[in-house]
Formats: sequence, structure tokens, C-alpha cells
Amino acid sequence: MLFLALLISTNRLIACSWWPMGEEIRFSLFSSHLAEGDDISPLFYSAHLFNTYEVDEYNGPMENLTEWYNYFGGEFTIDEIDQVIYRYNYPKYSWGSTEKSKIDLSKNRLMIHLKNGKNPEAAEYLKFAIQLEEHLQRDVWGDKDINYDEVEKSLGYAAKKMDQVKDEYIKLRYAYQLVVMSYYLRRPEKVAYCYKEHVVTSPVNSVLKSWSQFYYAASLASKDEKFYEWSRVFDESKSKCKFIYQHYPSDKSEVEGALNLCKNDAEKGAILSILAFKNPGRAQKQIKEIAALNPNDELMDILLIREINKMEDWYFTDRYTGYGTAIGNWWSDEGLFDFIKEKNFQSDKAYLKDFKSMCEGIVKKQEISNKGLWYTSIAYMAYMLDDEKETDKYLKLADKFADREEVKGQLAVIELLHLVKHENEWSEKFQKKLMTGVKVVETFREHVYRYDRFHSQLMLAVSRKYLEEENLTLAALFETKVKSSDVYETYSGWEPSNSGYQAFDLLNENASSADMDEFFTWWNKSDKTDLEKWLFSDMGKWKWRMTDLWATAYFREDNLEKALEIYETIPDSIWHIGNSELHYFYDYELTNDPFETNLYGRSYDSNWGRTYTKPEFVTEIIRLRDLLENSDKDKAYNALLLGNAYYNMSYHGNSYYYTEYSWSSYESDDYPRDQSYYYTSERALKYYKLAEELAPNEAYAAFCHRMQLKCKRDSYYKLDSWSEKVEKDWKLFANKYPNHAKKLLNCDHFEFYSNAWKQG
Repeated sequence: MLFLALLISTNRLIACSWWPMGEEIRFSLFSSHLAEGDDISPLFYSAHLFNTYEVDEYNGPMENLTEWYNYFGGEFTIDEIDQVIYRYNYPKYSWGSTEKSKIDLSKNRLMIHLKNGKNPEAAEYLKFAIQLEEHLQRDVWGDKDINYDEVEKSLGYAAKKMDQVKDEYIKLRYAYQLVVMSYYLRRPEKVAYCYKEHVVTSPVNSVLKSWSQFYYAASLASKDEKFYEWSRVFDESKSKCKFIYQHYPSDKSEVEGALNLCKNDAEKGAILSILAFKNPGRAQKQIKEIAALNPNDELMDILLIREINKMEDWYFTDRYTGYGTAIGNWWSDEGLFDFIKEKNFQSDKAYLKDFKSMCEGIVKKQEISNKGLWYTSIAYMAYMLDDEKETDKYLKLADKFADREEVKGQLAVIELLHLVKHENEWSEKFQKKLMTGVKVVETFREHVYRYDRFHSQLMLAVSRKYLEEENLTLAALFETKVKSSDVYETYSGWEPSNSGYQAFDLLNENASSADMDEFFTWWNKSDKTDLEKWLFSDMGKWKWRMTDLWATAYFREDNLEKALEIYETIPDSIWHIGNSELHYFYDYELTNDPFETNLYGRSYDSNWGRTYTKPEFVTEIIRLRDLLENSDKDKAYNALLLGNAYYNMSYHGNSYYYTEYSWSSYESDDYPRDQSYYYTSERALKYYKLAEELAPNEAYAAFCHRMQLKCKRDSYYKLDSWSEKVEKDWKLFANKYPNHAKKLLNCDHFEFYSNAWKQG
């Protein structure tokens, strides 16, 4: 019996309208904290204005915590010091609340030490500094402003204590607080006096001198002097860099006065460094100019890393994630990133080559102290350029000079990437090296910046290498090691635990039946290597979903017998499970009769006729094909049913879920594998034509021809002139069946025409 879908289908969007961008998608495998600049982490390269991911979990700046660590002779950990200074009794104002967030310091060894009367001058100062911090705290949500009365009192107290204490370091600490309080009390003359008379003259070498200089600069009326002083702070105190960055010009012409105040090349280099940091685009010329002035400045190391992180974004983000470049989606500067769109950008990589060459020249001509970092950087750029010999050369040089765990961890990552890129044989020897490389990288977990995200992106890079080589099994298996909680990319799942489904999506979009055969050959191997066991370790719960895809790959290719053979290995209960985590949506999606005659599209509310599981549907198609070939009975009717079946499993039908796993009104034919059968309804058209040829009468022939018009119209959906083609087809139909065309325009006479095959 035939059924008609009378309702126009509802476009059910599988895809979400949300589109990740910026830092959510940025790809990077060159660790941002390879230079020793933890406190400058807000200025690590980011697609946004500032990087929001801190290097460590401490509330306080490392440069201050380290000084206290050294002051106490290394007796207490950095964390214990951070707890006492920055996390104890600190006001936490939020939405009008003035509740204080306390932590338990009863077991903190530094607090016990101080309460026991040790280092009394330091203890008294720390208590004062913590209280002063609260007096200076502003919070717009809590309607809290600076407590100027208390600050005024504290000013006198600090001046008195500065004269009384004997410890020169604590004396400097009070002097610094005098500068700070004078600044907030808007007394620039007092700021200058305290800074020059008490801070600069102190015999103690401390970051507090730079911090005091920061406030002194902020109180200056002259912009040239302010920018000059701030540039010196920027070079020496990384925790103040973010504020200075925010308030510094981007144009060199605006700091010419400050440059004229510089006393040496190092000071000029500091000013140029700030301008280079403020350049989100290509900064090679600026870095080269700074290198000529002061090649060993730590800012040079950070700028080197930033530039590599930029190029990673430009070269890799879209290639690996499919969402475009992070910076290109975020910054609106007209023309600044047009170079990303150049035709041969991916193959040419001219800027990357030039920048690598410049870095090689700097290392050769300049006395670079941090050679381990620079050689590591050049090795990575050689890897990016697919230069095997150069990568080998600089990996060896970098290994010779690497003296920090962070750099050694980066070298381990480059070595793993290098190994995978230039090895095409999946031999046991290679697998052992690769497995070892994965384990070695894991040992540097504490020394790799944002390790979980970093590791997921490392696995993504390996997956994409195999995907580009069309080795879909390895591409999918390494995809299972990419956690969607860490990385947004083409195959990201909605849940962090669904990395197995990311592998499913990758295979679904790319794999043929032959590819799926290979995948399951690997899966069913009894003698897997350690690496292969590791790769398949997350796949267990996806067995039947993957098996469904395997069979469906054959179904898509119209190899029904092989598809049915595989479908029948799946327990019948699977087709009736409603499990969103495993993406079992069969009961929800397969609710329409795939053999109904469908004139108006899809509907989830019809529930007319019989429903079929996938193996049942394939079995019925095979039966109808056999009848059509071997029986003379009802041939036109059976041909029409087959046409309906193939039409309904297409994009335009009511049962797409038999061969595809998602449907969207925004979807287009952009999968690597062939989807022409799905979008054009060509297979259905074949059977509708056959039904017309076999029709026992003109009425039924016209009805079958009417279904052909449906197939043709749907195949025109991408064409600008589709309406003209539809009109032409209808005129031809009217000429061929003048007595029936008008009646078949709508559904008014559907019952008569659908039963015309019985009339003989």
C-alpha cells in the first residue's frame, strides 16, 4: 500500500548555530612559556587582546613570590608564601557582597613560622601590606572605593616603620608602599620624592625598584618621560607589562620623544619591544631591529615565541580545525591579515622561511645566551616547512644547549611530530619509537603550557597527518585521543567523553566501504602492538555504532548484500536503544515509512505505515529487487516502491537516517566522500523511469513521471536557474500527459493515481 506525506517537512537542524572562534580554536604546538617570563603571560600570543590562561595557579606575581622565597632562604614553598600573602583574608567582592574569602592557614609552615615570632619585621610588614591592599581595593559591583582615611593613616605608619626597621629589604618594602600610597593619594611630588630618595638609593637589588618606578612613571605629566620610564619597567618587571601594554601607543611616531630620552641601545630596544608586542600581524622587521640593539633581552625570547605562535595560527588553525584562523575571526583591522588569504600561502610559506632565516642569522651573528630556546624554535620552524634535514640539524643543536625542562619538553614534542611526518611505514620499529615518544611527552606534563589542550592538539596534528595521507584508520584512532573539552575542531563531540564519536564522525565524512573494511581488520587483529592497543583503548563502547557505519558504507554504495551481512551482526536490541551519549537515535529518526510516496518532504509527525530497522529495510529492498527481476507480477508497482525507498533515504526524503547521520537546512555536499546519490536522488529517478516504462496504463505512467519531476526539481536546488528548469520540465510533462498533468499538480487525485497500477 502507498502512503503520501501531506505535510511540508520541518527543517530539523542537527548543526548548531554557535560557531567557535578566536582562542577557542587557535592551534598551537609551540609552548608559550618557553622563555622565563611567567608574569608576562597576559601578553603571550592570543587571538584576543590578552591571553587569559595563566602559567601557574598562584595569585601573586612570580617575581615577588620568588623574592620572598629567597628572603626566607628557600625554607618555604612558593605556594605557602602565596597563601599567606595573596590568598589570606583577601576581600572577594562580588555583586554587592563584601564576604571575605579565607583559607585555612593553620598548617601553613610560613604562617606558623611568623606566629612563633620568627622574622618579626617581615611578619609585621606582611600584616601591614595585606591590610593596606584591602584599603586600596576598588570594586564597582560592591560599590567599594579606596578608603582614603585609612590610606592616609597607613602613610604615616609606613614612614615611621621605614625609619625603625633594621632589615634593609623590609625597609625597601615600606619605601615602596610609600610610593604606592602617595600615588593613590594623588601626590605626584611625594611619589617622586619617595621613589628617588628612598627606593633608588636602597642598596637592595629588588623588583620593588621597578614596581616603584612604575608608579613614579604613572604620576608624571610628560608623556615622553612617562613612556620612557614605563619602557624600562616593561623590560625589568613582567608583572606590570599588561598595564603598560594597555596604556602605550602602537605607533612609533608617538614614542619618538621617549626614544630620544634613551641612554643606550638596550633602552631603545625596550621601547621597540612594546611596539612589537602590540603588533598582532607580522613583526619580523621589528624583531630584527630589536635584536640589533639588545639580542639577549628576555623580551626578545618572548617575542620570538609569539611570532611562532602567530604563524602556527596562520598556517595550522584552519588546516587542522576547519574553523578558519583564530586571529582572522577576531581582529577587524582592515587588510592586516589579508596575507592569510593569498593563493599559495600554504605551499609557499615565504614569511615563515624569511623569519627562520632571520633567526638563524641572529644566532650566528649575535651572542645569544638562550641558545637552547632559539635552536628549538628554528627546529620547529624547519618542521613547519617540511624540511627534514634542517629539523634534524637543529634538534641536535637544541638538545646540546637545552638547560630547562620546558625546552626539553618542547623538543620531545617536535621529535614526535618529526618522527610521524617523515615515516610512512607502519612497522613495529616505528610504532615502538612512536609509543616511546608519546610516553616521553607525558613525562613533561608539568613543564608544558596548558598540557591537556597541548596534548589534544598534538594528537590532532598526528590525526590530520594521516587524514591528509588518506589513512583513515590511523586518522580516526588518533582522533580518539583528542578531547573535545580541550580542543574545538571539525569532529569535536558535544561531550568531553565522546572522543570515540569524533572518530566516528571522521570516518563518516571520509570513509568508503574499503576504508571501513581496513578499520575493522585492524580492530579485529589478535596480535595488536602496544601502540595499537593504546589507540583502540577508547573504542570498546562504540563497537556497534562503528559496525553500523561499516554496514552503512556498503549501503551508500548500494552493495545491499554486504551491508545486510554486517547489519545482521548487530544485536536487534541496538536498533531500539535510545542512548544520546552513544548517539543511538534509531527509534527517533526511523519513524516514517521509507516506501511511502513522498511529494512534500519530511515529517516527524506522520507515523503512517510500517517502520523498519536498517537490516529490515535493506532486506525489503533486496526482496523488491528480486521480485522486479524475477517476477512479472506488479512490476511497475514494485519499481515505484524502490523509487520511493531510494528517494526517501535521500536528503529530500523522509528517512535520511538510513544512510546519513545528520540533516540540516544549512547542509551542503562538502564531505570528502561522494554524496551525490544522497543529494541528487539519481537512484530513485532510475526506478521511477522504470516504473513509467512498465506502467500498465497511461494514468499510472503519468503518476510515475510526476515522481520523476520531483527528483529532477530537487537536483536543481544548487542552480541559480532552477525555477526555469522546473517550468520547462512541467511543460514537457503537460505535453506528454495532457489529460493528467493538471490533476497531478497537487494531491487532490492522489488516491486514484496511486491505485492506478491495479487497473491493468
